Amino acid sequence: MLQRSLIALLLALSAGQALAQNAAEKVPLQRQTQDWITGCDNLRSCHTLSAPSGQHGVEYSDLTLHIQRRAGPDGPLDIRLDQRGDPAELSALRLDGQALEPALLEALVLLPEKKGAQKEVTRYEIADPTRARQWLERLRNADELKLAGHDEARVSLRGLSAALLLMDSVQGRVGGVTALWRPGPLPASAVPARPLPGQLRAYPGAPELTEAERSRIAAAAQKFAVPGTPNDDEDYVPEPQVEVYPLTAQRALTVVLSDCAAYNCDYLINSWSRSDPPQREELHRQALPMDNADGSGGAHYDPRTGVLTTFYLARGIGDCGETGRWLFDGEAFQLSDYRQMPTCNGLSSEDWPRLWNIAPPATH
Repeated sequence: MLQRSLIALLLALSAGQALAQNAAEKVPLQRQTQDWITGCDNLRSCHTLSAPSGQHGVEYSDLTLHIQRRAGPDGPLDIRLDQRGDPAELSALRLDGQALEPALLEALVLLPEKKGAQKEVTRYEIADPTRARQWLERLRNADELKLAGHDEARVSLRGLSAALLLMDSVQGRVGGVTALWRPGPLPASAVPARPLPGQLRAYPGAPELTEAERSRIAAAAQKFAVPGTPNDDEDYVPEPQVEVYPLTAQRALTVVLSDCAAYNCDYLINSWSRSDPPQREELHRQALPMDNADGSGGAHYDPRTGVLTTFYLARGIGDCGETGRWLFDGEAFQLSDYRQMPTCNGLSSEDWPRLWNIAPPATH
């Protein structure tokens, strides 16, 4: 009897492990569950954050909760609480109107100001894994985290459970001891290994363009620019703008911006020979994943680093939209970073969920 029970348990564990691995979601992905947005990149690292959807009368909050986890059996769990505006006392935090236990408040560690980060944001991290788990247990069973006396500093917890379950599914943790939502008996060793990141080839650099080369290539690129349709927008720029950059000793890159309105343009990126006359050549640029606004927004190339960046702003202050980043390796542009933010909640692009990530170039 004992032997049959043991065999049944082993079969259940094996089936659970297969289910956890086979049910893993395709990546990259982004999904909104009520007031939470979850993004998982090509390496199955996931980031879910509180983002009011406006469905409950709230479209903005001075308080944002971030939960991030890397894939793999030992993928660390990171929880961060950001507060915009004048820093408040943590003792003012309330969970469904009730004060939090001292041990939970003590787990919030003030982070140093990050260079280039959004100003007037105070960031706290829960670095201790045990305390992070305790925080999740409390949050999953509540409706709202807020700062008493700060009407606009609140985190809706509607949709958090679904977001945690999605992260578990993407990383193959469902039914295991490492799961964030409804853990089970499967050991950590049942969690699939983190996918290995690709290795970007280093940028070789390029010699500067002469003024003659720049003029010839700009004139050639101008012929491909499509004039915009005039409108009444006072920020509208009717004439196409051409930017020319060195790409290699034989090639140049042009970015043509046209039909520019308040904060977005249509853009066209092309490769040209540096010969006289210039000839347009095929440009190899890795495509963006998922639905995207490639070709609308803006683009810039830095010939010192070989980095091409693009953006699309859903509104002028730049707190929603998408950003892309590529590295030129001498032959092609390899995608190294891509982020999307579908709701406008006052967050800078550095805090948007990352949907594509890759290792930095090797150093020699």
